[in-house]
Amino acid sequence: MFRPFFLLALAAASSLVVTAQTYGKGFTGKKVLSAYFPSYQMSPADVPYAKYTHLDYFVFTTTPSASAISQAGIDDSLIRDFVSRAHKAGVTVSYTVGGWTGSQHFSTHVATATSRNTFARTLVAVMQQYGFDGIDIDWEYPGSQGQGDNVVSPSDAANLLLFLQTLRSVAGIDTRLSMDVPPEGIIGANGAPLADLSGYAAVLDYLTVMTYDMTGTWSGFTGPNSPWSAGCAPPSNPFSISSAISKMQGAGFKGNHILIGLPNYAYAYWVKRPYTQRTCPDGTTTIDYQFATSGSTCGSYIGTNGQYLYRELVAKNYFKPSSGFRKIQEAKYAHAWTLYNPTTSEFISTDAPGTIWFKARQAFQYRLAGVNFFDASGDTSDGRMAQAARYGLLIDPIGSLTYSTYTL
Repeated sequence: MFRPFFLLALAAASSLVVTAQTYGKGFTGKKVLSAYFPSYQMSPADVPYAKYTHLDYFVFTTTPSASAISQAGIDDSLIRDFVSRAHKAGVTVSYTVGGWTGSQHFSTHVATATSRNTFARTLVAVMQQYGFDGIDIDWEYPGSQGQGDNVVSPSDAANLLLFLQTLRSVAGIDTRLSMDVPPEGIIGANGAPLADLSGYAAVLDYLTVMTYDMTGTWSGFTGPNSPWSAGCAPPSNPFSISSAISKMQGAGFKGNHILIGLPNYAYAYWVKRPYTQRTCPDGTTTIDYQFATSGSTCGSYIGTNGQYLYRELVAKNYFKPSSGFRKIQEAKYAHAWTLYNPTTSEFISTDAPGTIWFKARQAFQYRLAGVNFFDASGDTSDGRMAQAARYGLLIDPIGSLTYSTYTL
């Protein structure tokens, strides 16, 4: 657990409120290709830094005290090595605080002016100690429960905004401040997503919309992890990348401050033949959505706890016919691949370089800031998914390459 030194006293409370949308050096205005660096399962030496423009060190976690955050068991030397390598490659680095298992105490720390001031100083001190360029807030989730033991209050959303304003004042205009939200946004005091996020937009350089885990082995049916559109999805699962973009822009975030989150992992299910075809509203069909029935094993965990990293799918040759898997392209709505093995009944919905290229190109055409992968360890050692995103965002010239020719 890190116990930081304290900065100089804060300015008067009246100066903590950010009233205008102004951005410093933390906002580049250029296309962003970012990824989370999972410190618990990846070596700094294995990151293809040249593929990225920014990286988020993952993860520090909250503790019961606003004066301390936890390094989650990671040694100082690894953190410093990662930051040093990134900076030598010309890549900026933020650190993420929170995550699924580290958000228990956010609500308490943002609840009062005193605790907000203390927590802000704590986060800035950690940033300065390790030489990070910014701070990424990954509270899962304000106003609603995450992993099950988080402190939750109806005032979370309002208090979070006050905290971000305080954090901006303490960190300074040139610190890169970012936040991560699920596709539905931030839950307000009435239990519904906030319709107005303009106050958050005024203090944040970037917003990552976590447009993954929109279907998984907990859903009771199969489906794409990160669909571009939910046009053929069940009514109970209306989330998609495109709808999330529209929601965030409608709530007050400019497109060039929005990063879409893309997964470097896939969920796997048992689906016994014959699988069913779902008819979409326009009459087209998809096999994406297979529903569990009584006594079936559809939706049960398989593989590595029901999940494969993209690089594992490549290493196992699951994209090649010799593996026994059939490749089914879901290009109408989801823009994902389904891998199905009729012998083993294994059903995997996944992204691949072609679908990443498409989604990154949509980000470019929508004039978004870029994309943010969760996480760098799921890509191949040569960064195939990151490179596809670079082509999609036109960071690198793509020439005559198109979605139809760049598939896997």
